[in-house]
Amino acid sequence: MADDIIGKVFSLISGNDEPDSDKKALLKQVVKEIGQNKYAKFYRVRTDEIDPSFAAYIYEIYKIVYPACAFVQNSSKISRMRQITVEAFMSKENLEIIRKLRPEVVQDKVKKLEPQELSRQLKEDLATLFAAFDGGRVANMNRCYNLNTALIQFAQYDFLSILRRFDTSLPEGNTGYVPRFQAAKAADVIQEMAAFRGVIQNLEPGDDWKNALTVMKIARDGQELIPLNVWNMLLMNLRELKNSNIIELMGQYASKNPIWLIKYESIDEQLAESWLEAKGSEVNGVIDSIMTRQRNSQIEALAIGVFGTPSITKLQFYNKEISDSIIEIGLDGFSYASPLNYLVAFIQDFITKEMQELCDILLVRGQWVNNALSLEMSNAVHAITDTTEAIDALDQTLSDTGTHGTRFRAALLRAERDKIQARYVNGVAGELDEQALELIKAAVQNLVVVGKFMKNLLGDSQKSPPEVIINWKELGYFTKAPMSQRLTDAYKKINFFVQLMLLQTHSE
Repeated sequence: MADDIIGKVFSLISGNDEPDSDKKALLKQVVKEIGQNKYAKFYRVRTDEIDPSFAAYIYEIYKIVYPACAFVQNSSKISRMRQITVEAFMSKENLEIIRKLRPEVVQDKVKKLEPQELSRQLKEDLATLFAAFDGGRVANMNRCYNLNTALIQFAQYDFLSILRRFDTSLPEGNTGYVPRFQAAKAADVIQEMAAFRGVIQNLEPGDDWKNALTVMKIARDGQELIPLNVWNMLLMNLRELKNSNIIELMGQYASKNPIWLIKYESIDEQLAESWLEAKGSEVNGVIDSIMTRQRNSQIEALAIGVFGTPSITKLQFYNKEISDSIIEIGLDGFSYASPLNYLVAFIQDFITKEMQELCDILLVRGQWVNNALSLEMSNAVHAITDTTEAIDALDQTLSDTGTHGTRFRAALLRAERDKIQARYVNGVAGELDEQALELIKAAVQNLVVVGKFMKNLLGDSQKSPPEVIINWKELGYFTKAPMSQRLTDAYKKINFFVQLMLLQTHSE
């Protein structure tokens, strides 16, 4: 008999062998199964109606779960449930770490601790927290959260909608109202019955509902949602309903479709993993912001120390002002606008002015024991000053007569609404960034060379006898300030500037 029924189902699906007669045979079998079902009273086959007893069954469930129905409307408390679920399975020590990593606690520490010390503490606490999420704890968190997700989906079911199919006057809530349920056309109720069957699919009496309901109680500020014993009784009742397949059978006959089925979605939320990932991103974001503030503070202090001002614009196009305007429309901007403008200013205002006179004294009037050393220093100084030509050439590519200028400005006007133009702007900016970084790197390397010479020559000038330049006393006649002071000032300024460049061209 079973094989015959299965054959008819395949015949119906494929459209072969008199599908109408097969359909009737299958529907006849459905009627027979309804008649033999424990819940046969729910369906009136002759009139194609859902019996009031079905509404009464749903109503009893609604009265039990109404507190949950009201609770799930509070989105803020539902959001808290994620945090509560995680904390419910953590040790006291780990709960203290979680507390220490809360944004308000971290922000309070920002005011009290040095950035590096705070960053170190945050990294250590985060590593300890990650280690606490072992396999068993993760499984328990996920299981509890999935149970409560199933409960929430159940409580979010529109009980009133289906119940008012049977009694249009039914009020919301468990008010003591005595319903007057009437039979309802099955075709009008079938989709709501299917939805009900869907939301009870993931509710099973054998699961760990004690922990799940405890979490719900905490989220509800200590008020019990549903007593555990009442909930377990309800779950056993629902299991019987599911096992009977009565809703599927009613749906098949009401729709006159013997292969009508309900699609179920399993619940498999990875709460522990997603929470830990979010917490890690949050803490690392705080660390990054701390380090960025520290970095920006160091950059500003160094810039003021070298130039007397935190911001300098020397280039006409590749500068921070134009870069900021590009960033405002959601594009990348120029990554090295600030350091490249600093570099131009440093070469123009210091290398070619203050340093030039000092280098002339040292390289022209100085008697070097090893001429190869003087040539090395001379080449480094000239390489630095020559950088300005390459920087100017880079900047002029964005001028009206430059390689990118006219098209670049036109693309900027359309970039917000035209992805192709946006990609072009970002492409040009990226190309210029690569060139700017190479120029900065080369200049910094040569500045390091010159800086080392300043430091070594300062030491040499104080030796007796000197080993690099032998006529230090004579050189002193050509400078108003003491030679040692000029060498010290030059070394410090170059050293500060190199630090400024490194801070602006490295991520850390």
